[in-house]
Amino acid sequence: MKAIKVKIPPFDRRRFLALSGQGLGYSALVASLPGCGGSGGGGAPAPTPAPTPAGLPPASAEVLAVQRTSFGASQGALAEVQAVGIDAFLEQQIDYTTIDDSVVEAEVAARFPLANADPATLRNDFPNNFQNIVEDLVGATLFREFFSPRQLYEVMVEFWTNHFSIHLINGVIPLLKPQDDFAVIRPNAMRSFAEILHASAKSPAMLYYLDNFLNFAGAPQENYARELLELHTLGVDGGYTEDDVKEVARCFTGWTIDQNTGQFLFVPILHDPGTKVVLGTVIPPGGGITDGETVLDLLAAHPSTARFIATKLCRRFVADDPPGELVDEVAAAFEQSNGDIPTLLRTLFASDAFRESGDMKLGRPMEFLGRLVRAFNGPTDFPADDARLYFAVLNILGQIPFYWIPPNGYPDVAGYWGSTSGFLNRWRLALALNVPAIREYFPVEQAVAGAMNLAEVIDSTVDFVLHRELAAEDRELVLTWLEDELGIDRDVPLDAATVDALAPFVVALFVSSPYFQLR
Repeated sequence: MKAIKVKIPPFDRRRFLALSGQGLGYSALVASLPGCGGSGGGGAPAPTPAPTPAGLPPASAEVLAVQRTSFGASQGALAEVQAVGIDAFLEQQIDYTTIDDSVVEAEVAARFPLANADPATLRNDFPNNFQNIVEDLVGATLFREFFSPRQLYEVMVEFWTNHFSIHLINGVIPLLKPQDDFAVIRPNAMRSFAEILHASAKSPAMLYYLDNFLNFAGAPQENYARELLELHTLGVDGGYTEDDVKEVARCFTGWTIDQNTGQFLFVPILHDPGTKVVLGTVIPPGGGITDGETVLDLLAAHPSTARFIATKLCRRFVADDPPGELVDEVAAAFEQSNGDIPTLLRTLFASDAFRESGDMKLGRPMEFLGRLVRAFNGPTDFPADDARLYFAVLNILGQIPFYWIPPNGYPDVAGYWGSTSGFLNRWRLALALNVPAIREYFPVEQAVAGAMNLAEVIDSTVDFVLHRELAAEDRELVLTWLEDELGIDRDVPLDAATVDALAPFVVALFVSSPYFQLR
């Protein structure tokens, strides 16, 4: 039978949104995720693959491994995990320095030079260069997240950036935050918790953001001390008291910023030399800078810190409400390894909770956009505009790197992101895939390459974009929608131009669905 060309009519926007909102498992999604109208997810996973909390057919263990340790399952990453196996794939991602990322780093250096500039360099043209600094730092971050082959490393960079959160649009922070990124977070993201904690405490960006640069003997500033205990280490229920906050603040007096260089500076004359008592530990008088360093070592080794960090890691990689047994296991690994981050990840990745549960997490906006970018762009298919489109999209979706104002970091639970407006904005972005200027960034015709009719358009898109089985009733729902919209039968042969014209609409529907947005 000869293939036919079909004129694609304007798709009924209301019907598209209704299909996105009420079909394809969306109602089950809302009912199952904590904070989105249901009784909550989490809990111990089933011993064998089973329907997910959202009621969708489960993704394979290989797909879950890639999606949970990256900003999106690219074709290359999926081919690699299938070739070498999950264990070898994850170990290579943990041992990230063995992965060549020189092509991406060369692009970052050329496109975003201010992202790697120190405060003394940046201040020469400040504040005239304010916008350029912001755009370069955000652009470099997104570029690495979306294109680097060191995906787990970039996930951990984002994790620690969020943990030691610093709001970028704040006074002179634009001068200081690039250095915090390239000298504090990135070098220590896969080392030990103690190392990244010490580095953060001496970061001029952190000293400025939490006011410790104004912490002097006789008039201690408690802001950093409080957040150090509550957000960086022990957690709000970690066992510290108001007296501990006051004593920790005294330990960090004199930790400030050299106004000439923008680097860390300890000023002995501004330090309180007296005896301090922190969490029952006596810190003798006359310790100078070692008072603060002693506190950091004490906090890094504390059992409450082990549990606090373990909980956040398990929340990031498994579920908003992670199984208590998994948290216990990762916390024990923290204590036994002195907070060695690769050890924590190996422990977590070896667990049944990681391997056998799916769809427990709603991807945040950066993950949603990252999955879309990585689905349709190879490792060297770089954007032409220095990531400005991505910046604009994330501004609409509500998660630009370094833009969270309070020091607790972007929420990592569905209850915050799973709002009606949040989903609507994702659907609007999906519909924009048909706009020529947007489509240049997302060559969606790849998803339907070789398809000959409506049924094959659906099946090809599912394989290319979702990497998982589609429920029979959802497949039928989409096919019926297309047949009604186009007025043709699902098995009628279509010419290549018609198939390509259908691609943005079909891709838009699937990326709007829980199949794409959950991991």
